[in-house]
Amino acid sequence: MPYRHGRPIIDSSLPFRIATAMTFYTVWPIAQLANWLHLSTRFENRRKLRGFSRAILVSNHVTFLDPVIVSGMVLPYRTWQTLLEATVEAPFLGTFTRLLGGIPIPRGREGFRKLLESAENAFTYRRFIHFYPEGECFLYNQQIREFKSGAFRFAAELGIPVIPLVTIFSEGPFKPYSLLGRSVPRETIVALDAVYPDQYIKRDERGEISPESVKVFAREVREIMQKEIDARHGSSVFSRGRMKRIKGIND
Repeated sequence: MPYRHGRPIIDSSLPFRIATAMTFYTVWPIAQLANWLHLSTRFENRRKLRGFSRAILVSNHVTFLDPVIVSGMVLPYRTWQTLLEATVEAPFLGTFTRLLGGIPIPRGREGFRKLLESAENAFTYRRFIHFYPEGECFLYNQQIREFKSGAFRFAAELGIPVIPLVTIFSEGPFKPYSLLGRSVPRETIVALDAVYPDQYIKRDERGEISPESVKVFAREVREIMQKEIDARHGSSVFSRGRMKRIKGIND
């Protein structure tokens, strides 16, 4: 059933869950093969995702097929992937993305609260919820943009860890765009150590979470991810700026 604004964020009915499993395990191997042929994708430190019954995943957003990479990183488990509500509402594409694990971030001031209220249901069926804190896709970029606070407020409210996933690009043995070079980078996605909100989150006298401490939390996670990119000499030579938005879906 197509998603519409105001409907439950997650369809946990048995028929829909069966449909999501069938769709995911049919589509993912094909998409992963295409991604591997395109970017020679490698995964590192999958073991750092073990042992968590619930956690927030965050990653830099650098290719159109990033959701495929994130899904591959957590296998044999599956993750929810947050999306703009407009994307999930789109005809056909909206239903397809939901079948692949997409959940909308509702528009408006109540959007965050609605997503938070759906967390218990979400974690009943999957261990992870994934966010792109940059909010935009910057193709092949290796300088992570400032993070929005939503994913980190979400983790703080629930008292669960954030696990950073970092996509790092390398140029290969030949100069890019040369006769023997590559016109696209090689890609490695690395899981980093979990970061816990109680290291950064502060509360006021009423017990409310300090918005400033959430920003500090987000900033620290971003710096951890950027340091990993820099330590591995991530290359921005292929960077192409912000990915164009799709008319009628996320423009």
